[in-house]
Amino acid sequence: MNKHLSSIKKTAVLVAVGWLAVPAFAGIGGFIDAQVGSKLSGTPEQSLNSEIADGAVYLSKELGRGKMMVDLPFSFSAANADVNTFGGAGIPGAALVAAGYDSAFRAFNTKAQAYINWSYDFGLSWQLGRFDSPFLNEANDTVGLNAYTTQGHLFSLLPRMHNGLMLTYGTGSVTLMGIASRQDGTVGARATGAAAENLEYGIMGKWTRDAMYVGAGAYLHKPDATSTGTHQIIEVMAGTKMSDWTVDAQALFTKVATSGAESGFGIGGTINYAVDKTWSVGVRPNYSSKVSAASSHAAATTGSTLEIAVGPQVNLTDDLRMRANYTYTSVKQTSGATADNTSEWALSAVYKF
Repeated sequence: MNKHLSSIKKTAVLVAVGWLAVPAFAGIGGFIDAQVGSKLSGTPEQSLNSEIADGAVYLSKELGRGKMMVDLPFSFSAANADVNTFGGAGIPGAALVAAGYDSAFRAFNTKAQAYINWSYDFGLSWQLGRFDSPFLNEANDTVGLNAYTTQGHLFSLLPRMHNGLMLTYGTGSVTLMGIASRQDGTVGARATGAAAENLEYGIMGKWTRDAMYVGAGAYLHKPDATSTGTHQIIEVMAGTKMSDWTVDAQALFTKVATSGAESGFGIGGTINYAVDKTWSVGVRPNYSSKVSAASSHAAATTGSTLEIAVGPQVNLTDDLRMRANYTYTSVKQTSGATADNTSEWALSAVYKF
């Protein structure tokens, strides 16, 4: 009963915030992504699952040369009931359960954004607050994934959010971005840990011409005072649009903050084809070897992952579209281990408002 009351309270707060914000914000929008799917093979077995995989309310307002933006995400998923996906190490699971965080409904989660952006005539702009990482190879919200129902494997290896400052300078076809921020997640009770004062840094450069682009970036972070090294990610990307085809590719080179750990490598991309204004289809191959996620800064791995997702998308209206995906994944926990193969399907309906 307490779980249901907690979910009702969270829903009421989300609705109230959106309603009260109407007079104050010039831009109000958002989306809902309802999905159904299941595993076709692999372990553990999974029966038919239905969920609100992703959703958000966006509030924004222009401030002359500046802009204020608030992103309030929400979801309803069985995975939300796992308190480990909310607090992680440092927060007792029992305390999270008692507070109602083992509910399937979750609002204002780790994807929430709130920032102020200000730009100048000579091409420089700054952004201060909490915002999506410029290192992401796919959209943080599923509404921006084109033909795919969820983000790919390489996405899970990159930093997703930053709490701090981002500077951007653009001139002609060249754009440079730099960040200095706190490690995502070291807030509240966890901020008392050794990593609380450690910063993460990054720089990204991109060259664009017509329908082509190439870019490269570097991300650095020392997880805590006892680490013997620095977690490093080098990212290279390129893409182009040719008539009805859109192709994007990324490559990652990583080194975790563990003495003697081997370097990791990842490569992937998306190939999308627009059949007409209504139908499109895409394929997304991803592969990584010895790559640890940016959220697991000090953890080294010797395994590999191959993932391939494919499926169509149909635009029912300008604001409503449906996507169907088949995803094959092969994971080796170590270089000599037997691969754990899984296949799954998902059907998604996304409505933008």
